[in-house]
Amino acid sequence: MKNRLKAALWGAFYGDAYALGAHWLYDTQEISKAELKKGGFNDPLAKYHAGKRAGDFTHYGDQMLWLLEAVANEDDFSLQGFSKAWQAKMSRYQGYVDGASKHTLNALNEGKSSLGCGSDSHDLSVVGRMMPLIYAYHNDMDKMMEFVKLHTVFTHMSRSLVESAAYFNELILAVSLGADICRAVEEIALAYSDTLQEWVAQGVDKAESESIEAIKSLGQSCSVEGGFAAVVYLLMRFTDFQEAMEANVLAGGDSAARGMIVGAVLGAHGGMEVLPFNYNAMNDADAIAKYIEMIDAKNA
Repeated sequence: MKNRLKAALWGAFYGDAYALGAHWLYDTQEISKAELKKGGFNDPLAKYHAGKRAGDFTHYGDQMLWLLEAVANEDDFSLQGFSKAWQAKMSRYQGYVDGASKHTLNALNEGKSSLGCGSDSHDLSVVGRMMPLIYAYHNDMDKMMEFVKLHTVFTHMSRSLVESAAYFNELILAVSLGADICRAVEEIALAYSDTLQEWVAQGVDKAESESIEAIKSLGQSCSVEGGFAAVVYLLMRFTDFQEAMEANVLAGGDSAARGMIVGAVLGAHGGMEVLPFNYNAMNDADAIAKYIEMIDAKNA
């Protein structure tokens, strides 16, 4: 299980870095014409990622790395402690600052509590960023689920995102223990709201469709409404890690948010051996490896 969750963590980072090249491009023909390097990392085409280069993370992956660092350095996860570190890093961050992050940073700067500074954003990206908490605290289910919830509401005070994070948390754990992905996707949903079950059904129903057509239909954008179903579609459609990454990027839109979750689930299912050969060629791979070693030492 530990090997598979380690692969899930690396897979989430890879899904973000691999998406950087075409992230937030919605014109799929433009993406196709760009002739991005398949199986490798690419410089970003979108203006939002000025200063980034191939192998970097989007702002989602950067924030996930901050979380991994915090988890590695603390005896136990504390939202108050993490919020202070996050505030310091975000205050001097040179990458793209999305609406949810702006709202949360402003609230912290005004002296609001870390539990009262979340935005009303419904962006799916916060769900993909939770993987460090799953890796570090998988041996204590109650603690892990609580930490994932706290991390979600810190920037995204949204019931649908809290539920989505809990669902994908369960899915990642289930497949890391050997559950079939397609079966688990549908069975786990039965314990959740009608809305979430409908999103799952939408993704499942598109499983036989080509990826660009399916994701355009379900929703390319950042919102959990559409993005969730698009993730389900990718998990139902593809079993090969790199094929899923490629299809996700070519479908455009918020491919990084989708890619983080898909990478985590497929990594959890197959373990380290299913990751692409260049998974540790990301520019922050050494930092990730160091923080993983620190977490492993604490949990030994």
